Amino acid sequence: MSAGHRFRKWWAGLTAIPHRRRPVREIVRVIRNLAESLWTNTLFFDREIACEPGQFMMVWLPRLGEKPFTLSYPNGITVKRAGRFTEALTSLGPGDTLGLRGPLGRGYPLLERPALVGGGVGIAELRLLALRSDSPTFILGGRTAEEILYFDEFQSLGPVKVATEDGSLGEKGLVTDLLPVDAGSYAVCGPERMMVACRSILPDDRTHYAIERYMKCAVGLCGQCTCSGQRVCVDGPIFPGKMLESMPDFGHRRRSKSGRWEKI
Repeated sequence: MSAGHRFRKWWAGLTAIPHRRRPVREIVRVIRNLAESLWTNTLFFDREIACEPGQFMMVWLPRLGEKPFTLSYPNGITVKRAGRFTEALTSLGPGDTLGLRGPLGRGYPLLERPALVGGGVGIAELRLLALRSDSPTFILGGRTAEEILYFDEFQSLGPVKVATEDGSLGEKGLVTDLLPVDAGSYAVCGPERMMVACRSILPDDRTHYAIERYMKCAVGLCGQCTCSGQRVCVDGPIFPGKMLESMPDFGHRRRSKSGRWEKI
């Protein structure tokens, strides 16, 4: 089966769903592959997507299926290599093609004087939010300095505090060591254990969290991404802190690729 035929078959199988923004369902061409760090790349494509910060796209590759990625640029996604799909994705170069479906899910609301708290590759999700926010403050954490994405760019937008586990940039320690900070609101994105720790410090009524789950359909039908009954693909992935009071799965369990429950 040719690559063109596989793309057409994928296109024909897509489900159109109502959304606040009309979902894109098309093939795009890579125009640049930028190495952000040793393990992380940003892929830029030849089409800008109108989206809310925090919404995601389903990215399709022939033979490998679809995976969700949040837009870090209007025409780009930032990807950390962590398996077969991301290895293939980050190896694409100018002229290569991929399929996009989205934007999907609920993004961040308009946040007043936000502190943007990011850990590891979760920092990438905060970039669009930072550009559309008034007077943001950045609280960033990672294992090493190499995991702190967009450091120079964020410094041009507002105050930046950094903690790395090895002390190679900023303070030696965890991102939670930098909290609390004075802010009108908070957005948190990173490993779930990090977000649980942040929630013990930050006010639920002024904080939003980005929840990640394994996704299949991304339109709320299969139940693969549920978190205490909430479908992360359509009810999230951005959830207000107050809602997490009724979501005991957060920080404790999630469904694996096979659908079995596993501990976080």
